[in-house]
Amino acid sequence: MDKIDTSFLTEMKASGRLPSPTGVALTILELTRNPDTSTEDLAEVLKGDPALAGQVLKFANSAGMGARTEITSLNDALVRLGMGMVRQLCLGFSVLSSARSGPCARFDYQRYWTRSLATGVGCQILSRRISSVSPDEGFTCGLLGHIGSLAMASVYPDEYAQILATWNSGTNAQLHALEEQALSLNHHQVTAAIFQDWGLPAYYQEATLNQDDHEWIHAEESTRARKLANLLNIADLVAEICLEDGPERHRLVLDFMQIGQQLEIPENEWMALYDDIMQEWNRMGGVLDILTSNLPAMENLVRRARAYDKPIDDSGNGPQAAVGGEAANPASELGLEILLATDSPVDQRMLQKKLTDAGHHVTVANDGQQALELALATNPQLILTDWMMPKMDGLELCRTLRRSDLAGRCHMLIMTSNDSQKDLEEGFDAGIDDYLIKPLNHRILMAKVRAAGRVIKLQVQSEQDKKAIERHLKTLGRQKRELDKMYEQVKTLAMEDQLTKLPNRRAGLSQLDKVWAESSRNGNPMLVMIMDIDKFKNVNDTYGHDAGDVVLRSTAAVMRNTMREYDVVARFGGEEFLVVCPGADIEVAKDLGDRIRRAVESNHIETPEFTGSISISIGVSVRNDTHTKPQEMIKEADEALYAAKEAGRNLVCIA
Repeated sequence: MDKIDTSFLTEMKASGRLPSPTGVALTILELTRNPDTSTEDLAEVLKGDPALAGQVLKFANSAGMGARTEITSLNDALVRLGMGMVRQLCLGFSVLSSARSGPCARFDYQRYWTRSLATGVGCQILSRRISSVSPDEGFTCGLLGHIGSLAMASVYPDEYAQILATWNSGTNAQLHALEEQALSLNHHQVTAAIFQDWGLPAYYQEATLNQDDHEWIHAEESTRARKLANLLNIADLVAEICLEDGPERHRLVLDFMQIGQQLEIPENEWMALYDDIMQEWNRMGGVLDILTSNLPAMENLVRRARAYDKPIDDSGNGPQAAVGGEAANPASELGLEILLATDSPVDQRMLQKKLTDAGHHVTVANDGQQALELALATNPQLILTDWMMPKMDGLELCRTLRRSDLAGRCHMLIMTSNDSQKDLEEGFDAGIDDYLIKPLNHRILMAKVRAAGRVIKLQVQSEQDKKAIERHLKTLGRQKRELDKMYEQVKTLAMEDQLTKLPNRRAGLSQLDKVWAESSRNGNPMLVMIMDIDKFKNVNDTYGHDAGDVVLRSTAAVMRNTMREYDVVARFGGEEFLVVCPGADIEVAKDLGDRIRRAVESNHIETPEFTGSISISIGVSVRNDTHTKPQEMIKEADEALYAAKEAGRNLVCIA
């Protein structure tokens, strides 16, 4: 495709509010395109962003990765995840962490990320079945496929708030028209431009730019961009199902099932894909602290959508239902799970048809005992029961269920031919919510079912809100513990050389400063050694870097085992090592330096490529009155090391 116009990004960047990945994330994005990049290379770069490194560690240790043992090494985490997963996580985590909120009052930032995560996970899972796009690419493009709208809301908050107020959740085409009218560009154009600016593949840009153009997507020539755009389109539909809780969900569900038919995927398999997406959406929401919700299985959604085959107009001006000439009822969008308990075959047939035609799913019990068993097994939302029944009457059924923690919360509607005040008072004391007088008035019946639906909807919302608050409180506590733990892990990673497991250069210099300060306070002696493996370049060039790594690890272990317990040995860089010895004078320097040199020389190293031993040269600086700072000792030890190399190597030279 031709390069798209990105000139408007200059103005957006100048605002300082454009959602962007960190420099570390962009560097990792670039590195992972190079097949020669190793996990060690990535780990070194990732250490530059401790927060991002912590999130990667957390994801690698999450249940979804099948972790049996906890990973504390960043390099091990990258090996477990793989290059593709690391790329998508770093890009997504980086943008997410910097754009959870913003200045646009009408833009729902939380809902944006909830939807984006559903789209990303949808692309990831669907790509394994319907597309040649890799799951990693699908997740990245899905998660960030609408970042243009986030960018416009963040950079132009007042203008975009007015756009959203006018749009009022209309169609995508209407939103694009309003965006172009107000800002001379739409959010798909911004997304494509951002992807190009980040250096993402051209087919990412083309797919996001055309993701709503069905004619372009289904053109005769199938390209990678068209496949990705189609994937985005289907995953967007899944995300809409996740977020929609009104009657529109029925149409979305049926549209989703129609796509499965067009793709000639068996219905059960297609529904199972949706359920897999929901499971992963909830899991990833926990990892990324993005709000998700528990939705019914697709089988239940499909059953309700097919029973209620016309979208309902909540305004009350919609089409009339065909059953009995009654108006379509807005409450039936809930598709209630109803248990009907009556021993009258006539009432069973009539009520089951009535309720099913209204969009509900009905289970029938022939007596009170069967009703109790079914209620405890299926946990219905509404129980419509006769008062008088064999084995257990409706009142005793109600009393028994009210003692149950789960089924006791269902709505109880009892049918009776006795409307005496005393009997009805007894019924309400037993726990019924409402009653119907026989012979039944079907309009009153449906009105009371609609009323029950409204109550149940409020109960469901209340439970969801309660669980969300509890989950949030638990998440806050867990996050604090995890952050504390990750902080310690990241501190360790930042101070450890991953190859030799010795302290790294930064940690070694930090220890040198501490020993210097202590020596300055109490006047005790100290020394610094710089050690270098002789002719190490020949090992790498002749036997390969794998053999070189074994030599470094083995030599580091010998050094550590030869040192005194309170001495510090650190990898200083490449094949160089720094040793700091508190309380050591020139006599210790002579003895310790030669002891280390001999131990390394006698260490037998064996690899498939290299067998033998190596030697080291050592330069030593012992603190004296001429030293004013620890860096002078390092310089002096380095000069002594050079002298040892010039004198023939495998020597200790004391400055």
